[in-house]
Amino acid sequence: MLQLRLCARRLRLFPAELRVKVTRHITTDILQWVNILILPVIATSFLWFTKANDVSLTQLSLALVLLIVPSASYNHWRRTERERIPLFAILSCMYWLYYAVGLFWVEPTIFIRTSALPRALSESAITSGVGMALLGVCSLWLGIRSRIGRYLVLRARPRLKSTATSLNYIRLVLIGGSILGFSQGATYTFGEGGRQMITILITTVPLLAFVLLLRNLLRGEGTSIDKALIAGFIGLRFLSGMSSGWLGGFVGLMIILGVVYLSERRRLPRTALLLVVAFTLFFQVGKQDFRKAYWQPGEQSDRIERIEFWINTSLSQWSDALNHPDSETIRSVVNPSLSRVSLLTQTANVIEQTPSEVPYQYGALYSYMLITFIPRFIWPDKPSVNEANQFYQVAYGLTSEDELEHVSIAVGVLTEAYINFGWIGVAGLMFLGGIFFDTYQRTFLSTEAGVFMNAMGIVLVPQLLAVELQLSQYLGGVFQQIVFTMLVMLPIISLRRARTSLQLASATG
Repeated sequence: MLQLRLCARRLRLFPAELRVKVTRHITTDILQWVNILILPVIATSFLWFTKANDVSLTQLSLALVLLIVPSASYNHWRRTERERIPLFAILSCMYWLYYAVGLFWVEPTIFIRTSALPRALSESAITSGVGMALLGVCSLWLGIRSRIGRYLVLRARPRLKSTATSLNYIRLVLIGGSILGFSQGATYTFGEGGRQMITILITTVPLLAFVLLLRNLLRGEGTSIDKALIAGFIGLRFLSGMSSGWLGGFVGLMIILGVVYLSERRRLPRTALLLVVAFTLFFQVGKQDFRKAYWQPGEQSDRIERIEFWINTSLSQWSDALNHPDSETIRSVVNPSLSRVSLLTQTANVIEQTPSEVPYQYGALYSYMLITFIPRFIWPDKPSVNEANQFYQVAYGLTSEDELEHVSIAVGVLTEAYINFGWIGVAGLMFLGGIFFDTYQRTFLSTEAGVFMNAMGIVLVPQLLAVELQLSQYLGGVFQQIVFTMLVMLPIISLRRARTSLQLASATG
């Protein structure tokens, strides 16, 4: 208050016109900060008042700041026109989700194979885990702000040929990929060596065609055929994903839908976000029962029957929880979903054991990056991408070596950096990650990148949001999807140094 009064007194010394401009500027700054702070304060307050764990003031402050970062980044993006989507805001929000939400709701314990009961984690380790997430996000921001990525962007980028033939090819790719993806066992058509290529062919490639048609539709240039193809693709993805017990596939599609809307309308699709959260919370509780019932050798049933079972199982568990709405019942229902999107307890466990029990690895967990680009059909005996996961599981006592064939647990890029180099590794690797994301943003998501590259960038957003993956899985998967998808799309793209974004032709063949 005293500072505001001093400012008011000083303003009286200036001419009236200047006082109006200064006052307007101050008011605008205040409103911007209100927009930045209002959502983080409301969300953090809600988590505080509904918390199931004891949360210290330090932990509460870290969680609040961890949400202020994406809120500030998103509001800044709304005032600019340089990028198609606020990539840093989305990424930093994911770190808030994986580290701050679990602070309030996920039980601060971890299961160790040598113990019959879960081991409690210390408060200091939990605090350090949230602090590590904040350090990682800030380092990521510094890497982006360094603008080193602008020197790594290729000047000549693939552009979509604006012809009716291109549009028909996109439709054909969408139809072919959808049919192939709906076929059971299609992934192993060419054996284990070709599994990765077939997976990209039935997931990433048709998703790219889907985004191209959807963006065309949102711009008022789509046809009734495109509407039918888009609706049919969404329906098939729901049926194939849910009937096979994989919740993430359809959730990823919903995320892509939201990102396309965000790219075209430049505002957050709040309704879509709520639908994603509600969809995930509802189905997650029945996932384990579904897999126990249908992931059995020789089990035969149709897709509709499986989906009905999943819906009824989840509905039954939620009905029991709502009929007996005590904190323990609600927690038992919500916890499976929250634990799937929480890395806090794993990170705290690593902090407690490193380097006192498990020494720093000094980059050994990144060895797979040297061979990640060699296709498995060329090198059938190539080491598994899960080697870093397997080391983590055994070294930190989560599973035995005998269980590695059946259980895979990832700890995320952030914690993997700590396992390798400690706190310096967290800051250094996330800074390099910021350079990568800056390059990615400029290559795929800038307004100058063009329709094709924008669509490719949007399709890969769910992969980029998978912060629970370790580095070899994270980057290796992204590069392989880009290369193979572009090979499939070669007939309708050309390499040009264009500065204006080309529009997809609305003509039909």
